[in-house]
Amino acid sequence: MLHLGLISFVLRLEKVGYSYASITLAIIVMIPRAETPWIAAAHRFAKVSLGILVALAVVAVWREERRLFDNTPA
Repeated sequence: MLHLGLISFVLRLEKVGYSYASITLAIIVMIPRAETPWIAAAHRFAKVSLGILVALAVVAVWREERRLFDNTPA
């Protein structure tokens, strides 16, 4: 947790971000896994990356071409 706090301090993240990161780290560390940590980390990275790519693809395809009000600035 100390390393996470130092990283948050160096990157000038807010304290809320540090608390969310701490909660996420605790959840990830507490879940027992049968595989090695590096394999679990690689799988998690692949899943999150795939989720981001799918979200970006959905946003690119499902772009709203017409606005309801033409005079409204974006």
